[in-house]
Amino acid sequence: MHRVRRSAWWFSSDGSGRFDLPVPHGTCYLAEEPLAALLEVTRGLTILSEDFLAGRRLLTATLTVEMRVADLTTAAAYGFGVTSELSATADYTGPHAWANGFRAAGFHGVRYHVRHDPSGDLAGIAWFGRAGRARRPPVGYSQQLPADLLLAAAPFGVQVAGDLPARTGA
Repeated sequence: MHRVRRSAWWFSSDGSGRFDLPVPHGTCYLAEEPLAALLEVTRGLTILSEDFLAGRRLLTATLTVEMRVADLTTAAAYGFGVTSELSATADYTGPHAWANGFRAAGFHGVRYHVRHDPSGDLAGIAWFGRAGRARRPPVGYSQQLPADLLLAAAPFGVQVAGDLPARTGA
């Protein structure tokens, strides 16, 4: 998911992302499912304005590159000292250190549980690359957020402000 006027293919290196790598490297954040992308972009907001939604696009792409990712969602990750804290903490110091270690070990990214899914079922991919805009982004298509995505978000309490029931009473 990306803003209308920005590329989806941005490799962040400013430390604002969970698994950001420092310059000259960076990290592009992807989601395996559109719902995961929406929950991460909204960061816990449950009432979304029409303007917010109109300003976002959903990019669908198939990565054609071979990626070796550290999968933090498997039970085997525990044997390496990984806990769900890496995916849930608001302090990114630890995840940044792990990302640097994974990259140094030859991984191209990290598969992790997205923070804003309390069920732990949805996953994201933090893809390592060169900082900034991708020089040769994968082929994909960008579209307005589909209505079925907002329906899928309803069990999480996510609503569109214009669709809220009118309040009555004092």
